Amino acid sequence: MHTLRVGTRTSSLAVSQATAVARDIVEADPNLTDFEIIGITTKGDVDRSPLSVIGGTGLFTSAVRDALIAGQCDIAVHSAKDLPAADHPALSIFFPPRVSPHDVFCGHVDYRDLPPGATIGSGSPRRAAQLLNFRPDLTVVDIRGNVPTRLARIDHDLDGVILARAGLLRLGIDTGQDLPFDVMVPAAAQGALALETVKGSPFEEPLSRVDDRKTRREVTAERAFMAAMGAGCTTPVGVLGDASGSTVSLHARYVGGGAEVEGRLIADDPIAVATELANEFIDRGVGE
Repeated sequence: MHTLRVGTRTSSLAVSQATAVARDIVEADPNLTDFEIIGITTKGDVDRSPLSVIGGTGLFTSAVRDALIAGQCDIAVHSAKDLPAADHPALSIFFPPRVSPHDVFCGHVDYRDLPPGATIGSGSPRRAAQLLNFRPDLTVVDIRGNVPTRLARIDHDLDGVILARAGLLRLGIDTGQDLPFDVMVPAAAQGALALETVKGSPFEEPLSRVDDRKTRREVTAERAFMAAMGAGCTTPVGVLGDASGSTVSLHARYVGGGAEVEGRLIADDPIAVATELANEFIDRGVGE
């Protein structure tokens, strides 16, 4: 019998989602009696500079992965969108069922009724680029911090903020309007959690019990697209997969440098559809 040690970031959202998934793992495995949350501070938690300045790849995950490899925890729980696009060679990865991938507008009016020049907070270059593509007259302010802190600024110095629906759901916060995908395509793997353990460890089996095939196929395609593009979370590109039956459809949008490139493909193989769509984007100049 074993108490599962779960490594995660120390933010309230990270702890909340790690706690929920740890309960599911323990309930599904008779060899696990309980779990313990191991809080790990990452570079992204300490450095509050804009993501466009400090870079985003591994910013919120590297320290957690290091702790896992060092044996300080048995498994790691990440927001899948924070992971680098390529899998870690020493780790096995699993994906429990995804929740909503939507981006959400939070404010006191409908996002379609924002007055000219309204000030919107977001720390994401992708969200900022797509929002300004939708409404060039808006002013986007770079913000960082936990969800309640960002929401509080709506009553202080902002007309609204853009957040992820998944984070709100996992914190039990019911607010905001889901932005349709024709307005904002989400980040790769948004709404999904990624569970990791060291390859060959006894924890691969309990993690496999909560792995979801549909989520895995969608997230695999989205992450493969980002890898083929050489893109990270500071790149203004969104991508969303939809696995249905034996096929995966992939919808991606890049907004940057005064240009917008959008594409959709469908195929049986998640890697194949990602590679083909990425090559299409590169051929259209996005790689430049």
